[in-house]
Amino acid sequence: MPVKQRRISGVAAAAAFGILALAAGCGSKPTAGKHEAKPTGSRATAPGPPSSSASPADLKPVKSQQLRHYLLTADDLGPGYTQTETPDDEKAADPHRYDDMGVSGCPALQELGKHSDEVQFAAKTSAGFTFGADSTLGEELHSDAPSKLSAGMRRLMHAQTSCPTYTMTSGNTPLTVTVRKDDAPSPGPDAYAYTTTLTGPGGSQVLKTAAVRRSNVLVMLVGAPALVDRHIEAAIAKLPAS
Repeated sequence: MPVKQRRISGVAAAAAFGILALAAGCGSKPTAGKHEAKPTGSRATAPGPPSSSASPADLKPVKSQQLRHYLLTADDLGPGYTQTETPDDEKAADPHRYDDMGVSGCPALQELGKHSDEVQFAAKTSAGFTFGADSTLGEELHSDAPSKLSAGMRRLMHAQTSCPTYTMTSGNTPLTVTVRKDDAPSPGPDAYAYTTTLTGPGGSQVLKTAAVRRSNVLVMLVGAPALVDRHIEAAIAKLPAS
C-alpha cells in the first residue's frame, strides 16, 4: 500500500515547499555548481524606527504594510539582481499556491501538517529575486508576539531538519529531498540554517534556508547557498530595532 501523503498549508507549506517555488523547473536546471556564484555583498542598512519601550513580551505584531519596509530590495543586494516577486504579487498571496504539493517519509513534517495553525503568524510579506542566469533568492518576513514566533519557529525548524531524507511531490513529479543542518547564521537561540538538495528526474538543485528572529519579526532567506550566506546579515540588519 502506498504511503499516504499529507498536505501542509500556510507558513509550514512555505518552509517545506517554498523551495520548490524557487526551484521551478528543477528538473531542467544544472546541479549545484552554477549556484556558487560570487555576488557582491549587500549594501543594506537598518532603516528601523526607534526601539520600542515595551517589554519583549508586550510587543504586538508588525502589520504587513509596515513589514514591507524591512524587506531586501534589488538595490540592497547589488548589481546582477532582478526582483521577480513583490509583496503585491497575487501568486505570493495565494493560500492555495502549494495545494498540488505533498510530502511522505517524514513523520515530523506530516505531523506538522495536522497542527499547521501553530505556525501561522499574524503578519507576513515576501520578495523574490534572481541573480545571473539561474540562481534564486527568496525572502519572507513574519511578525507576531515574540513568544509565538519563537515557539513556532522552533517547531518548524525541527520538522524541517528531523528527516535526513524524504520524498516530496509537485503534482505527479516525485523529488527526493535530503537535508543537512548548518551552523546558525547569527548568535542567539532563535537562529537556524539548513541545506536542502532536491533530486528529480532531470537533475538536482541545492538550496539553503536561514531563519533568524529579532524581537517580534522573523526573517527567512531561501535560495542558492552562496546568495543566502552573502545576504543574511543584511537581511537581519534591516529588521526593526528590538
